[in-house]
Amino acid sequence: MDRSIEPRLNQIFMPLLSIIEDEKTKNDIRELIRTYNQQMIADRGLDIEAQVLDTIKDLNASGISMPSVKEIANSFNESHGEEYDHKITAKYIGNVIRTKLSLKTKKVVGVFVIPVSEYPKLKHLYERYGLGEGPEHTTPASPQSPSSPQPPQDSPSQEPYLLDE
Repeated sequence: MDRSIEPRLNQIFMPLLSIIEDEKTKNDIRELIRTYNQQMIADRGLDIEAQVLDTIKDLNASGISMPSVKEIANSFNESHGEEYDHKITAKYIGNVIRTKLSLKTKKVVGVFVIPVSEYPKLKHLYERYGLGEGPEHTTPASPQSPSSPQPPQDSPSQEPYLLDE
């Protein structure tokens, strides 16, 4: 079993490989599986989900540790807006984030953000969609954009201001 291959492809091809005796044929099929896996990743990278993930990754790289859905939508429209015949709304981006990418959002001081606790999922999604390595785990105290919500200064931490969606 090749761990670099999607689990579903392994599940489909392992029985076939188990009945083939010729090593050359097995190697040819393994190469076919790797090629097909790479094609699946490339195709997945063209979806809106991949574009949203790429936008989130860019925002994280620019120092925004908990990007708001609105920031993601604005950045998405700047980067990929010309590919669509209408403006992509924050509501639509939020739907992609929550339903298609299965990421949870938190409401912080009235604004929905992707919390740092979702970074392990993000890292996995970046790899799945062929976007390379994900963000390293950072603390909530890392830099945020000026428009990102901030708790009052007398608060010892952000946690009391995090509400489930």
